[in-house]
Amino acid sequence: MKKLHKLLGIALSLTIITFISGCGGDATSPTGVMSLSMTDAPPKLGEDVTEVNIAVIGISYHHDGDWTDAADFEPQTFNLLDLQNGKSLHLGDIVLPAGHYTEIRFKLAAPEKEADVTSNPDCNITFADGSSVPLFVPSGGQSGYKGKGDFNITADAKIAITADFDVQKSVTVTGNNKYLLKPVIRLVVTELSGEINGTILDVAEYNVSDTLVVYSYDDGTYEAGEEDEVDGIRFPNAISSSDVNMTDGSFTLAFLGEGNYTVVTVQYIGTDFITAVDIEESIEISKGTATSVDINTSD
Repeated sequence: MKKLHKLLGIALSLTIITFISGCGGDATSPTGVMSLSMTDAPPKLGEDVTEVNIAVIGISYHHDGDWTDAADFEPQTFNLLDLQNGKSLHLGDIVLPAGHYTEIRFKLAAPEKEADVTSNPDCNITFADGSSVPLFVPSGGQSGYKGKGDFNITADAKIAITADFDVQKSVTVTGNNKYLLKPVIRLVVTELSGEINGTILDVAEYNVSDTLVVYSYDDGTYEAGEEDEVDGIRFPNAISSSDVNMTDGSFTLAFLGEGNYTVVTVQYIGTDFITAVDIEESIEISKGTATSVDINTSD
């Protein structure tokens, strides 16, 4: 009889353990780490713009159908113009449940209307004369803005993700000179990306008032009419962009996924669009490599 009681006790214990596990009592769900960094595709906002300051106060992730705030994210404020041409800022290492992800959200400390400027002053544009204007971000501190891109979090492993905050597409100016920020953010698995290091060979032939910008496209996606301004944005389907150094002609298009790209070189005078001066197709990018491209816009 004692032996029977002992066996019944063991069975009951196993039943209780199984019940607790089935009700979510298992605190050892597999997790991995997302090492998150931020970079910027340069904007065409004018030479007098010296800073585009962004305050990220929270990160949330989409997993198993729900949005969850990342408890281990530390808020950061930074100037996006410091993060161009392949430079990036590490935002932190964030523990996430293992699984497949297609987006994360960035919550911003930004005013939604004029009355909020005093309490949320951290998203703004600063000019060469020291003045600044707020960047209004509707719902930026509440729901946040999605960064999109596929990546996997593997149990007990770390993956580096770079968020490309494309100011070129994100900042618009209204008729009453109010600056609006509607972030366009692209997520890239850093170790699977490559870059284009290019040179405009005939840069010396341009006038001192000229500026050149290069835009990268997936091969076959660049179409006539991309240069037309729609809602304050030109070249809306470009993956990334880079200002050309008008002294030596150099440029960098960084954090591009593997594949073939088209590079479009565009001439501006100040912020005024003039024309596309060159199109180069079938530029191959491999992970972890830099591809050199020489462009002569006079050909």
